Amino acid sequence: MSRIVGYAAMLAFATAITVFGMAPSILDQGFSHRTHPLAWLGASGVSQAAWFNLCGFVLPGTLAGSALWLLRSRLPGDARLSARIGAQLVMLSAFAFAAQGLLPLDLEDPDGVASGLHALAWTAWCLAFCSGALMLAWGLRSARPHPRIVAMCALAGIAVPLLAFAVPLWLPSALAQRAAFLLWFGWVAWLGRMMPSLSRA
Repeated sequence: MSRIVGYAAMLAFATAITVFGMAPSILDQGFSHRTHPLAWLGASGVSQAAWFNLCGFVLPGTLAGSALWLLRSRLPGDARLSARIGAQLVMLSAFAFAAQGLLPLDLEDPDGVASGLHALAWTAWCLAFCSGALMLAWGLRSARPHPRIVAMCALAGIAVPLLAFAVPLWLPSALAQRAAFLLWFGWVAWLGRMMPSLSRA
């Protein structure tokens, strides 16, 4: 079940950014995946913004959160407390991702409250996932799950914030953002596939 939900989350997100990103005249100045943040598609006043926020943020984030909710019950009995806290944090990251769709940007007031709340949700997504994935990796070491689970939790916990905060120093920030989102969804889907081996550890 977790595998299906995880892949559904990734598919919903990929479909939304593809369909809405190709929609003609969705923004007056046009939309480019290379230069514009995804949140622009759901900004206040943008055509079809509510639909993008639902399909691109709320639905995928909720599906990812549902898959990660199952993680808590699949943790080995001898998993450390840090692994259990990590599982809560990665689940929280999913709902913070979904919250981006409930707190849309205001393109006319990028420094205003609405835009600040959206940025806060994005930051909560990234930081909750980073800390949660690393705590999962640390807490599962003694439980001896499939070794790839520990490695992938650690790698994703490092790679996602690097893509979000460091890579934009060298590459367009819009591309780095998409890479971070896709890596996160890929990790959620992969972990869902690996959960049966986790619970047998």
